[in-house]
Amino acid sequence: MNNVYIRNKKSIKTISLMRILCLVPLIIYGFYRTGIYLYTHKFCSLLMMFKPLLLILTGALIGGIVNIIYELLIKHKKDSLSEILFSSFHIEYGVVLGCISSINTNLAIFAGCLFVLFFISKFFNNHINIMAVCFIAIYLISLTMGPYIFESSYELSKTFSLNLFDYLIGRAPGGIASNHIILLFISVVALAITNNNKTEITIASIFTYSLIAIIYAIITKGSILNMLFLNNYLFIYSYIATDSVTSSYTNYGKIAFGILIGLITFGFWFLNPVLAPFIAIIIVSILNNLIDRICRKISK
Repeated sequence: MNNVYIRNKKSIKTISLMRILCLVPLIIYGFYRTGIYLYTHKFCSLLMMFKPLLLILTGALIGGIVNIIYELLIKHKKDSLSEILFSSFHIEYGVVLGCISSINTNLAIFAGCLFVLFFISKFFNNHINIMAVCFIAIYLISLTMGPYIFESSYELSKTFSLNLFDYLIGRAPGGIASNHIILLFISVVALAITNNNKTEITIASIFTYSLIAIIYAIITKGSILNMLFLNNYLFIYSYIATDSVTSSYTNYGKIAFGILIGLITFGFWFLNPVLAPFIAIIIVSILNNLIDRICRKISK
């Protein structure tokens, strides 16, 4: 019954579990970088050491609870617990949002935003990328309590001069489990090999944004590395832009979808570098059906 969402023979459960499984190495590294490492260097308490895992597990839990409430109490379905839990991609959404969040994110704000917006999204037939909406909501509410920063207490206490290798092995500030470029590359390759990702979207969006960003950085003599690797863009293009429900699914549509995200991201980068890719994804996700229709006509 889940196939209507993804237009292939795989169930939501199969795709979600595979995508979460491919995130495990990133999650383990994120737990080390923003949990174990901070604790061993006395930058956080024993309880705070587990906050990275707590955010990710909370995201998954909220996704499962929302599915249970909606399917059992509202739709009155009598499916198995496994089918109810994976009746939508919300468990995967929660894990991804946990990975992309700052270690400084307030857990109550994170859980509250996810519960409310996940629940509302169940009634709107998935016409908009809910992960992008949730992150923007968390970001804006967090700003009322102070600046939203990705740096941990350790990173804030030091002055770093980061090179390409630092970015590749996840030494740069970023989301809890989203800034190790090598592990992310392996994850995306695994998803592509197992056909559990719209890899064309990832490639098209990264290529488009990177090309424009490199040209802009050369002209303005800015930092190419910062424009390419800060603010988790590569992870966002790999796991959020490729949402199975709200992204294009035709061959040419996926390429056009990714190109548009890259272009719009760069445009909004000047307004807010952190929110730019999320704004782009929301805009293009609303147009995903139109993009597919146009691309089908062009291909014919």
